[in-house]
Amino acid sequence: MSANPAPEPQSSGKAPQGRQSKTLEQIVREEAPDVFNSIPQDKRLQLARVSFARYEERVSVRTGPLPDPSELAAYNQIIPNGADRIMKMAEDQSAHRIQLEKTVVGSQQRQASRGQVFGLIIGLSGLSLATYAAVHGQPVFGTAIGGTTLVSLASVFVYSRYKQKEELASKAQQTQRDKLETRPKTAKKQS
Repeated sequence: MSANPAPEPQSSGKAPQGRQSKTLEQIVREEAPDVFNSIPQDKRLQLARVSFARYEERVSVRTGPLPDPSELAAYNQIIPNGADRIMKMAEDQSAHRIQLEKTVVGSQQRQASRGQVFGLIIGLSGLSLATYAAVHGQPVFGTAIGGTTLVSLASVFVYSRYKQKEELASKAQQTQRDKLETRPKTAKKQS
């Protein structure tokens, strides 16, 4: 084996603009020099005759309710008023989602208010019963009723706050993951 590498041949053809033309020999020499050095000298000349156009391709990925403006223009060419129809569809979907969110938020607020009113009624009823029992000669029974009423109401409020914080943390994590997943991605592809 010779220690002198074979001379690098000049590319005879012009590579398209933005592409760099390399021979197979150059690529192997750059990417795997140990493999290149193990190839016999006479076989290296065969590698020098094969040329490749090596190029980078950028791929852009985007997510969202609307296509790119160039795609919208293409829809207009295929379907009469295609871009307008797509925009109308996106606007209708957005309005529908806003209406659903208003309904859900309003329902949750009414449910929370009803829960507080019913909790107040149960609490006052339990404490009234406990006071009545204690005043009429049943202090142990009154204490048991009053204590269980207060403990159960307090535990319901504490548990609901805990679940609320847990749900908020879960939604924050999901939002963070969604932001990472929906970022525009640019990838380099070589062939």
